[in-house]
Amino acid sequence: MANIIEYAPQTPTVWTDSGGDAVMDLGGLAADGVRVGARVDLGAASIPRLYHWRFKCDGFDTSPVVGETIGIYLAGSDGTIEDGEVGTADAAGTTVSLPNLMRIGTAKVQTTTAGDNLQVSSIEPIEISARYVSPVIHNDTADALLSTADDHQFILTPVPPEIQ
Repeated sequence: MANIIEYAPQTPTVWTDSGGDAVMDLGGLAADGVRVGARVDLGAASIPRLYHWRFKCDGFDTSPVVGETIGIYLAGSDGTIEDGEVGTADAAGTTVSLPNLMRIGTAKVQTTTAGDNLQVSSIEPIEISARYVSPVIHNDTADALLSTADDHQFILTPVPPEIQ
């Protein structure tokens, strides 16, 4: 009998401004602004290499333009050197670092209603070989992200294969 290989989702790591596992405060991120989330240790022992990601933009301060985008990146690190020299804490970043990061996706504005959520996730799992990671978000739109009562999030879930 053949084996079945399934994905076995594990506990996700949530980056948000408060109440998550790690801090990434996207509230009020300006047009063309970059934000780096706090660095997270994925583990020293044997760890999954496949991850599913999800991004939630809780809206904009003003009416966005349909078709504009938010770039979603990961900065890997060995604990000493981080990709793009983005740092290790929740902080503002720069567009200069983006070419040296792993671009994992894009969220495309689909409505002109400022308060509408913009949500996207990976279709296929991505492979991460670094022990430490930080999400990096580039607001490549002409409008600031929602700054009051916001709930912007980046979620990274390990999905190792499981043989049945």
